[in-house]
Amino acid sequence: MVKRNIIKCLVAVLSLTFVVAGCSKKEEVKDEKVITVASSNSADPYSYVDNGEHKGFEVDMWKEIGKRSGYKIKMEPTGFSSIFGMLDSGKVDVAANFFGMSKERLEKYDASIPYGSDSVCIAVKDGNNEINKLEDLKGKVVAVSEGSQGQQVAASVNKDNLFEEKVYGDGTNGLQDLDLGRVSAWIDAELTVVGDAKKANMKVRVLDEKLSVTNIAYFFKKNDEKSKTIKEDVNKAIEEMLSDGTVKKISEKWFGMDVSADIQK
Repeated sequence: MVKRNIIKCLVAVLSLTFVVAGCSKKEEVKDEKVITVASSNSADPYSYVDNGEHKGFEVDMWKEIGKRSGYKIKMEPTGFSSIFGMLDSGKVDVAANFFGMSKERLEKYDASIPYGSDSVCIAVKDGNNEINKLEDLKGKVVAVSEGSQGQQVAASVNKDNLFEEKVYGDGTNGLQDLDLGRVSAWIDAELTVVGDAKKANMKVRVLDEKLSVTNIAYFFKKNDEKSKTIKEDVNKAIEEMLSDGTVKKISEKWFGMDVSADIQK
């Protein structure tokens, strides 16, 4: 009888132990801090997928942000034109693809502190000496990438329909058409232009005239408490990374230059 009671007590203790352990694991999962980040699956070197592996500048940036902020980072590579749609629908917490801090974006979204800057330029095929300034695009067809800073800047300088804009979901297709003569110029971020042309082994000429210089930031939903908290924690991490040269190191790895050097004050 005594033996039977001892066995019953042991079973009860073990059952309680498993219940407590199970609750503890549930609490750990519940308390885990996660940031879901949408970025491009084809914008090398910013963010792209190569043989199933997500790589690029933004991937390295978010790995470091995760380490410093204590969040688990879940990257969601997608088509470039779908990034802000995923943020709007609540599927992700952050839009991250070296996005410029344009007036339109700042009206709709909250932004982090800037972590870099980039200029929007006009590029033509090497050997094209007819186009040397914006006015030379009159009557021409110009390539822009859908949803890009280049598209926004092109629209702002083309209010009088100086040129025809041809929109591409994938900017590399615009580059190919530039090479084939289907478009006369390409308006986009200079880092994108130079990087994509180099990958395609194509020579382009970037005009001296820059259409804009813009700070780069991450974007979050407005009027959202979760987004506000995440943004504050991300900003702290970015400040540290700018201060100790980590952003400089990561950008030099992917772009061959320090994108944080000319952040506009």
